This record gives sequence, structure tokens and C-alpha cells, in this order.
Amino acid sequence: MEGEMMMNCPACGKEMKAGKIAYAPQAGIHFLPPGVQHLPRVVTKWGIKKQGGIVLDGPSNLGLLESDGTLPAYLCQQCRKIIVEY
Repeated sequence: MEGEMMMNCPACGKEMKAGKIAYAPQAGIHFLPPGVQHLPRVVTKWGIKKQGGIVLDGPSNLGLLESDGTLPAYLCQQCRKIIVEY
């Protein structure tokens, strides 16, 4: 990703991975690495991982709700950053 900023983890100081957060109803929320522009047409855990992504929540293999649909997160409104725990 051109012009991306490098960021160190505020907890351990190691360099954080750049990417995108992608969400689609019934598909869940995912972290996509640089170069992956969007979710595939059919979203599966295997398909996301195959692209180098990380499944943060969903999709369920059986269409059943596996979690309450939330993830712990910390927001800084001043610098417009969110840290999400998965």
C-alpha cells in the first residue's frame, strides 16, 4: 500500500502489520493483508486464510451464531486509531 504509515504496537513495541478490515453481513469481520482489495464472492474461513487474511469473527460454518458479534477494542478519537483484540 503506497504511502502507508508504519506503526508499532503500543503494548509490546513490535512493528504492526498493515492491511484492511473488511466486513459483510453474514460473512463476519476480517483483516485483509496489503494487495487484497476485497472479500471473495463466497466467504469462508479457509478462503480468507488462503489470501493471507485473518478471520476476526465469523463466518459460521453452519450459519449459526458462534459469538455475540463483538470484539474488544480501544479507540483514540484524537489520532483516529482503533486497536481490536481478536
